[in-house]
Amino acid sequence: MAESLLSFSEVLLFGRLLNDLKVAKSKIAAPDKTVRLVATKKVKVNKNISIVDGTIDGEEVAAGNLVLVTGNRPKKNGIYQVTVVDENYKLENQERIEEDALVKVTHGDQYEDSFWQQTLPTPAGFEKQEFIFRKELSEKIGANKQLKDQYGKDSRLARIYGFSFEGTYYELPEPTIFLVHGKGESPTDGNRPGGLASRAPSDPSLSGVASADYQISDDIRVWDYDKADYTIRMDVMTGQFEQVLLDIYFGFDSPAVSGAKVSGAKVSGAKVSGAKVSGAKVSGAKVSGAKVRGGD
Repeated sequence: MAESLLSFSEVLLFGRLLNDLKVAKSKIAAPDKTVRLVATKKVKVNKNISIVDGTIDGEEVAAGNLVLVTGNRPKKNGIYQVTVVDENYKLENQERIEEDALVKVTHGDQYEDSFWQQTLPTPAGFEKQEFIFRKELSEKIGANKQLKDQYGKDSRLARIYGFSFEGTYYELPEPTIFLVHGKGESPTDGNRPGGLASRAPSDPSLSGVASADYQISDDIRVWDYDKADYTIRMDVMTGQFEQVLLDIYFGFDSPAVSGAKVSGAKVSGAKVSGAKVSGAKVSGAKVSGAKVRGGD
């Protein structure tokens, strides 16, 4: 990536993809069917309707649109396709879907980004259908989906060992799992003297730093993000239940609790992230304005 005014905002993550923990698609991200509009009141089906009246949920319909009809009798409910001839449009080619299937509606004044579920049993013939509004799955007013949008087809989980930001490379005190996208780039390919050793990448676009005196393993990958991007972080602890559970909630001198306020069996504010870096390793740059203890 070429140097730009936005480069100072970049966060480069260095790590390896996890093979035993993957991001699974959910029904919310992949509904059984997607339509453009939903008609929650009784509408005419298989009959010509004037173009002048051609709006559903405040949106104009167009040829090829799929419309979910929920306000008619169960035999008339279903998904219809809009056809337009001369000055008329028609809802026809009824499509029936199975019980419990989810339908997502993408447009509309009231029901944009809403989910509907077909609730009636579907024996041979699919004669009757009834759809209920799944409020808990549907988008709320003002929802920006900034985190949900990170769940794309290339979303993955990686164990991150370090990161670079504002010209400095930081090694994390312990590896941490982050949501990333794609396989990442290799920071060492084409930069190994004689192909014998791993070296810090000489390209600032891959390392985020101007110079470095450290080495990076050959199979480490790097992912590039803006500091304002949304992500998911997961801190993993392993050990005995006494260490990873009981000591955290009941232990006063446990190393798992640092600076926490413990009152009886209740732990308040036990985990503090970002306020102080303890035991972090900072390489290759000047640290300004940060409090670092135990740094190399």
